[in-house]
Amino acid sequence: MRNNNAQFSLCCENGKVLLPNLPTTPQALEVLLTSKDNSAVKFRDQICMYNSVLAFTSLGAKVDESVTRGPGLYSFCIQGELYHKIESLCPAEGQRPQFAQLYIHDMKREHQNHHAIMPSLDLTTLDRLLTVMYNINPYVEVFKLARDMMAIEGAPMDLKLCLIAS
Repeated sequence: MRNNNAQFSLCCENGKVLLPNLPTTPQALEVLLTSKDNSAVKFRDQICMYNSVLAFTSLGAKVDESVTRGPGLYSFCIQGELYHKIESLCPAEGQRPQFAQLYIHDMKREHQNHHAIMPSLDLTTLDRLLTVMYNINPYVEVFKLARDMMAIEGAPMDLKLCLIAS
C-alpha cells in the first residue's frame, strides 16, 4: 500500500521535486506479480533468472567482494564505474546468441533461443514476458529495425547501433 502523503527531505527537497506517476503495469505482468497461481509463484521465485534471460546487456563493474561475506541480504559494493556491456549484434561463429543478440538473431526460434539459456524457466511464462517486451519496450523495436536492416541483401555488415538517452 502506498502512502501518498510521504515526504522525503534529503532526496526530494521536502516535496519540491515531484516525480511522474509510473505507467500502469501490463495485465500479463500484473498477474505474474500478484497471483497465487502456481506458475505466478514460480515466476516470482525465479524473477532474477527471467530478468537475466530477457536483458539486452550484461552488467559490468569492479565489485568489492569484502561486503558480500556473512549472513544477511545479498549486497555488493562497486568501486569505480558501473556500466552495461553490449557485444556485437551477431553471435560469434558457433556461439549461441545472448542478450540483445536474442532480439535479432534467428527470429523463427527467438523464444526457444531465450529458453535455451535457462531451460529451467517455464516456456509459457517466458512467452508471456516476451509478448510484454514486444508491446511496451521501445528498445525491442530498435533491435528489430537493426535486424531488418541486416537482412537487406548487400547491406553493410558493420552496422552500429547507438542508444542515446534523451
